[in-house]
Amino acid sequence: MDIYILNVIPYNETMIFSHCPTCTLKTLEYDDIKRYYCPECDFTYYHNPAAAVAGIILFNNKLLLIKRAKDPGKGKLDLPGGFVDPGESAEDGLKREIHEELGIHVTSCKYFMSLPNTYDYKGIIYPTCDLIFEITIETFPGEWEKDEIEDVILVHPASAAALEFAFPSGKAAIGSFVKQRNLS
Repeated sequence: MDIYILNVIPYNETMIFSHCPTCTLKTLEYDDIKRYYCPECDFTYYHNPAAAVAGIILFNNKLLLIKRAKDPGKGKLDLPGGFVDPGESAEDGLKREIHEELGIHVTSCKYFMSLPNTYDYKGIIYPTCDLIFEITIETFPGEWEKDEIEDVILVHPASAAALEFAFPSGKAAIGSFVKQRNLS
């Protein structure tokens, strides 16, 4: 398996808190990894990665990609997916997201790989762990969530890695998928 070092935005560029939420003093410190702490009152907050899911969807030997309708990455390509909700498994989160976005009822998905990523939302950079799954579909979606997706396109797998993706994890996953399946 290939190891990818992704050039993601370090999440310490933006402080989430300027004051301690417990004692309200401006003594909050950040350890440059994931922990915010207050030396005055012992408050600690761990900014751990959020679980995100994405599908490498195959339809008639082509990859189904979406063009994002919103930031981050508005107008760029992405794998369909989203964040896992509390109480969901990664597989259930993926099935829900694909159904919400594309109207597809996913019955089967196969884990492919995970990659670190960041998600810059309204000036706060969230670290994510992107869990990538393979999905094969028999019917192309006729309708999709227009608020989230500008367009749905099909591309030959070998040409997909050269396209502009919204997130480095999506591009790396496609590159690994094409290489492992000898689809170039």
